[in-house]
Amino acid sequence: MSEPRICRMFPLGSVLVPHAPLPLHIFEPRYQALLNESLEDDRTFGVVLISRGHEVGGGEARTDIGTLAHIDEYNRMDNGRAAVIATGRSRIEVFEWLPDDPYPRAMVVDKGEQPLHADDHKRFAAATASLDALLQTARRLDRIDSIPAMHWPDDLEEATWRLAGLAPIAVLDRQRVLTADTVGERLTILDETLRAMREDLELMDKLDT
Repeated sequence: MSEPRICRMFPLGSVLVPHAPLPLHIFEPRYQALLNESLEDDRTFGVVLISRGHEVGGGEARTDIGTLAHIDEYNRMDNGRAAVIATGRSRIEVFEWLPDDPYPRAMVVDKGEQPLHADDHKRFAAATASLDALLQTARRLDRIDSIPAMHWPDDLEEATWRLAGLAPIAVLDRQRVLTADTVGERLTILDETLRAMREDLELMDKLDT
């Protein structure tokens, strides 16, 4: 792990994983200040999931594992609001929360990545097969209109994050993936979650008939 450092933080009701896009509509004054300082600095801020509470007004409970985001594009509006497109870069862990003055801040450390395991490519193939099976089942049961084409990067770590970002899993399951320290653990969580979702769809269809 790296040395702890102060990081601007943006708690959200969703999970950002590395390599995934993050569109934001910034309207609260505290996050307008975060945006301004980010643009004057290195254009980065941390994103963590709000595990309990609300995004507006503060006072929520926040997870400790999140993602460092980089601002790629932004557009300011006349009323002070801004549309932002950021991208997840790498995992971070909150070491200590600091006072929200004027916006959430925390002492964070970078979460390094563990070496790949020999079986990780097989795990990735299994997880993507489970995603395809889920989508095929959803299409057959008229739960979705079509199945989007998906292209996976050659880099296995990046491809795993792409899968984690695109898979139609629940927020807390995506947080479990983000929290896992190895590619193998992430792929196992994704595979098991996607297979369980497909089984649930099949069961609900049987109950409806």
